Amino acid sequence: MTPEHPIILCGFTSSGKTTIGKLLSEQLGLPFYDTDQMLIEHYKMTIPEIFAEGGESLFRDYEHEIARQVCGLGPSVVSTGGGMLTFDRNGEILEKSGTIFYIDRPFEDCYRNLALHPERPLFKNHTKEEIENTYLMRRGLYKKYAKYDIPNTGGPQDAAAKICALL
Repeated sequence: MTPEHPIILCGFTSSGKTTIGKLLSEQLGLPFYDTDQMLIEHYKMTIPEIFAEGGESLFRDYEHEIARQVCGLGPSVVSTGGGMLTFDRNGEILEKSGTIFYIDRPFEDCYRNLALHPERPLFKNHTKEEIENTYLMRRGLYKKYAKYDIPNTGGPQDAAAKICALL
């Protein structure tokens, strides 16, 4: 069944949102969007460049504009940045725009993947304990806005199949 509105994937950094989103896009014949990539294309800056220019505050303002753009996408699959739902203004917009699925992956799995990309702002200059605290804080926000909680413990194909079964 093809949805009328965006399928929106949220979850912690390295939870599998992009991989699962691309699988869903192929399976459902819908366009795929990654909000971080949309942000890079729209502002013509990389995420580290945005952080260097204006810090997290500027990045979150830019991210909010991208959340507003998601509203007009129509049927599609959207992978959000790991921190997008940390602000109620984004969660409220996205909740009204489509169906949000929380990709729930254990912290240790996320951390292992995150460690492969030490340049990412979340990883840079933060201890494992600080990152885990961020994970735990965000988890409650993902659950607040997501209609469905999708465990990502059996691989991306399994998670994509679970989402398809709920459509």
